Amino acid sequence: MYEAERRKFGQNFLVDQSVCRAIAEDADPVDGGTIIEIGPGAGAITEYLTAHGRVVAIEIDPKWAEKLPRKVPKGADLVVVNKDAMHVDLEPWMEPGPTGILPVLCGNLPYNRASAILLRNLPNIRKFRHMTFMVQWEVAKRICAQAGGRDYGSLSVLVANFAHPEIRLKIGPDSFRPRPRVHSGTFILKAKPEPMVSDPMYTWFVRAAFRQKRKTLRNSLLMTFPAPVVDGALAACEQPAGIRGEQIPPEGFARLFQAFLPHLEHLRQEAVHGGNEEEIEEV
Repeated sequence: MYEAERRKFGQNFLVDQSVCRAIAEDADPVDGGTIIEIGPGAGAITEYLTAHGRVVAIEIDPKWAEKLPRKVPKGADLVVVNKDAMHVDLEPWMEPGPTGILPVLCGNLPYNRASAILLRNLPNIRKFRHMTFMVQWEVAKRICAQAGGRDYGSLSVLVANFAHPEIRLKIGPDSFRPRPRVHSGTFILKAKPEPMVSDPMYTWFVRAAFRQKRKTLRNSLLMTFPAPVVDGALAACEQPAGIRGEQIPPEGFARLFQAFLPHLEHLRQEAVHGGNEEEIEEV
């Protein structure tokens, strides 16, 4: 049963109840609040979440979407949305509850689309109390990495633009069916008061800066910009010509983006509208 679903939707189903409880506790459901859960699958975590309030479960697999109401206690306030999370408008459930409690966004993100789903929802993080997700362990480390570390990359920078990330759990393969070949990890994202950069071109720019991780930032950017532009922007931001993208903290990337901004307008249409939202690198 589980193997066929894994092949079709990239799903590995959590079966360890102690881990399910720990993830539900990190979601921190509040009585009367709303939790939006992406990828509930067989409902292992959903059952714990519905004990506190309304759960909006977004499940791509029609079979599990149909079974999910039977997996939770009778009378639970459960809304099942049988759609791809990449194409669901969460706005109807983002309003604070009657007591002013903001909703929570959580889920077991499919391994093959975790970054795309995360980056699609990050711009709305201030409408949530927090976000908490489970992904592959290596992806969790990249999301929460600090500048200078081997895991730091474009995903680290883009997440830090909106949120403060924190790794919570490392989960072994034996907690899942089918058993994956890798560990998983959970993390919490808490919103910053404001994003450092709100321009949608920032995603494109950061990815361009990490296009060749083993090369200097200058060489990566020379694939898009002429040398005088690159050298001028690096000098304006007091960055040496030999620096690598992995060495620059998120705040430094925000400053670099502002320095390059006058030279980005001719690329804006292609950068903002020309890419595939589901093909965001996990680097």
